[in-house]
Amino acid sequence: MKMHYSTDNECLLSGGLWALIAALFVGCIAWIFMPFTWAVALSIIVFAVSFLIAVAMCKTRTVGRGGVDVTAVELARAEMGMAAPSINEPEAEPEPEPEAAAEPAQEELAEEVSADEAKPELLSEARGGQADDLKKIKGVGPKLEKELNDAGVYHFDQIAGWTAEEVDWADNHLVSFKGRVSRDNWVDQAKELMKK
Repeated sequence: MKMHYSTDNECLLSGGLWALIAALFVGCIAWIFMPFTWAVALSIIVFAVSFLIAVAMCKTRTVGRGGVDVTAVELARAEMGMAAPSINEPEAEPEPEPEAAAEPAQEELAEEVSADEAKPELLSEARGGQADDLKKIKGVGPKLEKELNDAGVYHFDQIAGWTAEEVDWADNHLVSFKGRVSRDNWVDQAKELMKK
């Protein structure tokens, strides 16, 4: 059976360490005033009582098998703006979105263009019905290629022709790769790919 390290283990380890320190301290003091065997017996009793107190404190501090501190979870969720679920009630599963909402329309992807941004030329479909393999651009995988196509970007020459303002627009408006266009220098990569 595979054992997992958890906050329960950490609590018990630190509680055991404190119990050992208390037992050694009491044993050393007792050795001054009592025979050695009595001092050892007293140390064992102090260790056992201290460790039992630590175990009781660890079990009341944590909830569940993973040793999750409920207060810490509630604080973390509050900081993230999430409502903390009740301990006794399971979290409700999110409802699946309708199929039509799964793929946002091109109009939804393009937010309002500010004065200092220029929207690049976007197509409704690939020219000649054949899109370029945009996955050849470093940092573009199948998911990003699909998002580019959904936004109206199908060809290397579209990307190669982007101005600095159009790159800024793409960095800020193309959904899941904000900043990636300029960071991975897609314009220069697209220019090189057009030559091949």
